[in-house]
Amino acid sequence: MLNINASSQSFGSVESAFNAQKSHEQKEDQIEGVLPSALDLYSTSATYSANLCFPCINNAPLFAYSEHDKTYGIVQGCCNSWTCPRCGKMRAKHEYWRIINGIKLLAELQPIWFITVTCKGREISTREAEENYLSWTKRLHDAWRLQAKRTSQEWSYVAVTERQKRGHPHSHYLTTFCPADIAVDWKQTRVTVDGQSFMAYVSAYRSEYLHSSLVRSGLGKEYDITQAQSVEGTSRYVAKYLFKDTIFSTAWPKGWHRVRYAQSFPKSAREKTDAFVLLTRDDWKRLARVAVVVKTRDAYVSEEATIALKGSDVIIVNQ
Repeated sequence: MLNINASSQSFGSVESAFNAQKSHEQKEDQIEGVLPSALDLYSTSATYSANLCFPCINNAPLFAYSEHDKTYGIVQGCCNSWTCPRCGKMRAKHEYWRIINGIKLLAELQPIWFITVTCKGREISTREAEENYLSWTKRLHDAWRLQAKRTSQEWSYVAVTERQKRGHPHSHYLTTFCPADIAVDWKQTRVTVDGQSFMAYVSAYRSEYLHSSLVRSGLGKEYDITQAQSVEGTSRYVAKYLFKDTIFSTAWPKGWHRVRYAQSFPKSAREKTDAFVLLTRDDWKRLARVAVVVKTRDAYVSEEATIALKGSDVIIVNQ
């Protein structure tokens, strides 16, 4: 086995493709912290991210994938845990693109509505809100789904939930559902003009059905609803909440859903791949049989490959 440090060498056409992908996504997203695609449990297509140079805290397995001829790459998979410093951001990026692409498909057939639901807070503790939020929102979703069916509407949604400063849950919905009684009315809210903040009445969509369904579900009465004029812009706005620090750093109750989808929401396409997992000694022997050159892109993977392929004729290139 020959071990080569190629940190200053060109990665060839594959690396060019990775850089092109990274540049394209950065221009498209303008999202601080969004990582380029990486091998995960949703897709075993391999792409490169220089930011993922530290290992998964849950010991996600390594994967080998063919680059060209007898040259293979090795990357660590994704455990999909939001609390993993490495994989949490990978998970967020996957959900981000599912939201963007899914809403785009839904918007081809019907309008998209942006609804913000705020859990009641003054009369209940954060603990009570945490313990009941999932059951309250499930009750709300059941009511909305039934109402959509009664009014012959398509039913689909995605919801991203975060904590407010007071600790209570707060959800942002993109949905095909619109209450039949929606109308323009007035609501009192805080506005800021020329640096001055004050309460004022502003025009807004209101719905008695939305109000009553929220109250009956147990969530309270606070909501906002607007039609998404720019579907792509609105979906990106909602999806960006997945990258707020509180999504990863805040303690969440067991079973908490940071992002939820209707069963009818479009799923992400899974790319076909020839990647295979490296779990057992036989897996590494398989790699040694088919590969002449193995490329790694971080110290952890390089160390694992050096140990596992010791004694073989494989050339390990550390990039």
